[in-house]
Amino acid sequence: MTYFAALYLNFCDFSRYAKDKKAVKVGNIWGLPVNLILFSLVAGVTTIAAYQVYGEVLLHPEAIAAKFDSLTLAILAALTFAVATLGINVVANFVSPAFDFANALPKHIDFKKGGYIAALIALVLYPFAPWEGNAAHFVNAIGATMGPLLGIILVDYYALAKGQINIDALYQEHGVYAYTNGWNMKALTATIVGVVVCSILPNFTDWMPAWWGTYGWFIGVVLGGGLYALLSKSGHAHQTQQH
Repeated sequence: MTYFAALYLNFCDFSRYAKDKKAVKVGNIWGLPVNLILFSLVAGVTTIAAYQVYGEVLLHPEAIAAKFDSLTLAILAALTFAVATLGINVVANFVSPAFDFANALPKHIDFKKGGYIAALIALVLYPFAPWEGNAAHFVNAIGATMGPLLGIILVDYYALAKGQINIDALYQEHGVYAYTNGWNMKALTATIVGVVVCSILPNFTDWMPAWWGTYGWFIGVVLGGGLYALLSKSGHAHQTQQH
């Protein structure tokens, strides 16, 4: 959940291209529960079969491929791994940051330039064998950071806005979504508190119990969303937003 929490927030980077809500629902059904179940079945069957053949539990596909006697089959497996790795990284780690950089400075950065910037940052941070270093902790920390953001988005959209969005105001510099000089201070405050409690303290100090980091994403969703709801109620009422 924590690893893939970031994908929940960049879902709109893909759904924006859907022709209607039905296409989004159909895509979600086939792409999430159906695909996950089938993928899990294939992984389970492959692992069990490898145990029957090689007499040891091999949890990683490349470990199974390394046992192949056929060079042709090994090359095919390597190409498959390369394509799969490229595919998942484009979806999970390229599209969203490329859009983020483009949205931050739209006058100077387009999607293509944003992608180059994201790729360069990734190369500088982890040029070789990232999972042999501290990349897993980095991903956990980022995933825990996504928890408060998701909680805030859910509360703002479903509880406060009642699922209604003022589409025109999204493109108005001084519309209802301008907030305070472009910043929603209540959401920002809830985000900072959530990130400190669920990401920074568990990953960079020993102040929190060991299990806290494991459930940081879930705690962040509740903490970020709950705090944002309280701050929003204590201030002025959420402005009515209509399609």
